[in-house]
Amino acid sequence: MTRAWAAPDSRSVRSIALGILVRVERDGAHAAPLLDARGASLPPRDRDLLRALVRRTLRGAIRLDHVLARHLDRPVEELDPATRSALRLGAAQLLLMDRIPKHAAVAETVEAVKEMAPRAAGLVNAVLRRVASSEERPGRVLLPAHTDAAARLALETSHAEWLVRRWLADLGDAATRAALEADEIDTPMDLLADPRLGGIEALRAELRSSGIEAEPSPWAPLALTVRSGAAAGHPLVRSGALAVVDAAAQAMVEALPPAGIVVDLAAAPGGKTRTLLARGIARRVVAIEKSASRAARLASNLAGAGRRAEALVVRADAARPPLPPGRFEAVLLDAPCSGTGTLRKNPEIRLRLRPEDLAVSAATQRRLLAAGLSLLASGGTLAYVTCSLEPEENEEVVDAVLAGRSGFARVVPDRATLPAPLAACLRPSGLVRVPPGATNDGFSLLVIRRMALR
Repeated sequence: MTRAWAAPDSRSVRSIALGILVRVERDGAHAAPLLDARGASLPPRDRDLLRALVRRTLRGAIRLDHVLARHLDRPVEELDPATRSALRLGAAQLLLMDRIPKHAAVAETVEAVKEMAPRAAGLVNAVLRRVASSEERPGRVLLPAHTDAAARLALETSHAEWLVRRWLADLGDAATRAALEADEIDTPMDLLADPRLGGIEALRAELRSSGIEAEPSPWAPLALTVRSGAAAGHPLVRSGALAVVDAAAQAMVEALPPAGIVVDLAAAPGGKTRTLLARGIARRVVAIEKSASRAARLASNLAGAGRRAEALVVRADAARPPLPPGRFEAVLLDAPCSGTGTLRKNPEIRLRLRPEDLAVSAATQRRLLAAGLSLLASGGTLAYVTCSLEPEENEEVVDAVLAGRSGFARVVPDRATLPAPLAACLRPSGLVRVPPGATNDGFSLLVIRRMALR
């Protein structure tokens, strides 16, 4: 449940929230950068309310649509983006955020939609009033009778039913339920404690002096998890010297052996590049990034960390890297994917992703993996990582690419060399499948080695 919210200018905050939700619906935008941009100028209390409104609405959209459908005379998907987003925003306040008065949830949402779509105000007002007077309330949403267990679980947690059924088959009931519940809560901020800044304990003391409590994470040797305090405003974080890098993302690089040069394909924004260098797994990194703006951001982030001289940032298509083949000891490929492991941070994925989209991602992933394998020297290692839990984007991609090549093989990582959370998810096949949890997003990891020439 959400704590009580009260903001001096809450009506304008709801207008901003609705604008973000419409951008997500109409333009296919991602909510996180819009929240950062629109919330930057707000006072902290309003910023917190804005984030809560947008995230609760997007995370609960599937469940909310189920409720709204009973109070509409046409399918929710036939409504225009502004009307649909306003109805979800109001219903989220009524049903998913406790301690917001019903009259405020309805009236202020109606005022917000008047600014964007005046003709929708009457419908939004009528439907939200019906929802407010229904038997449903925070924590109790009525579900259809005779719903089977998987469909009920999908509605209760506001996830696509097809995805829930897949996870139940692969992860089992307990792990799936835990993953779905984890998607509903924000994770704490993780930091990369670069040894250049004096080591973990020195950094903890530095942060503590500013009222920030952080503790070592079991996910990775240099990971610090912030437990309290405004770490984002600390000078080391603002300057870029202390990087914000998810602990689970830091853990991925532990699958690679130490190497003189590591190629980081699709490297931006650079968290893994920085982790490779900070951990000493790579003495130098060749960081490939196709986007000019992301490549520039990557270079800037490395400069802020004092690591610019140790990394060569190359703007290029990772599927056609301008590098000599067969020359590198290690390659890290964090492949673009559906993002089913990141539904808490990117909740709009829940509304957009379809089963057929996985094949599209897999085609790109196969090209990238083939390019990465071509770079490996004899005896070299490639870590293939996605933030997806779907076999089509992970083991099936790897097996399809390896089927056409000799001299390469999937290998089972040494459990003793992996951080404990990764080792706990290591399967006999060598696949590491990590479901979303209280401290991490979900991802999959496979390790491939080019056999040494005899």
